[in-house]
Amino acid sequence: MIDPSSAQSVRENLLYIRKTLEAAGQITAVPGRGLIAAGFLSVAGSFINGFVTGAPWDSGPHPQWALAVWGIILAISIAVISIGIYRKSRQTCSPIQAPLLRKLLWSLCPALFIGGLFTDLAIRSQRLDWLPVIWLGCYGAAIANGGQVSVAPVRYMGLSFLLAAAGAALSTPKAGLIWLALGFGWLHLVYGSYIARRHNG
Repeated sequence: MIDPSSAQSVRENLLYIRKTLEAAGQITAVPGRGLIAAGFLSVAGSFINGFVTGAPWDSGPHPQWALAVWGIILAISIAVISIGIYRKSRQTCSPIQAPLLRKLLWSLCPALFIGGLFTDLAIRSQRLDWLPVIWLGCYGAAIANGGQVSVAPVRYMGLSFLLAAAGAALSTPKAGLIWLALGFGWLHLVYGSYIARRHNG
């Protein structure tokens, strides 16, 4: 006759082992606060485009200044999120192992690479009104794919970006800044806040 308490202990141990193995195959150090910072930066970029430089696809005299705003935001956001991942991985004692990092990069890079190519094509062909669709769509595809090795909210965030890209594609070019603010701004704020609250920062 099996002791019920022993059976319960075995089940608890197996559950613990299962959760440990699942965690080992995921990047859990997603920095919610870093995503929030990226969201605020993107909202600021939309306001700068809207009230100072004009949108990149407007008929202003210096569209390169409007593009430069988003280039600066991209660089700062990458730095903030990278630092956030490093700090959170140390705080939670969950270092990112090399095989998992390679898997993440293989998930992210193809869609981001295509996004870079399409951005260059849009600039050279003077079809800058497609930039919101390209940026939101390729970023969303990268995040949704990379989310397969991360916590579930990351996947949902990627899908939300894809929906925002669809909305931008169905809207007029004048709505492009609104979609950029909603996507890179509002979605980062919402999902970043949720991750910070439910996934330890």
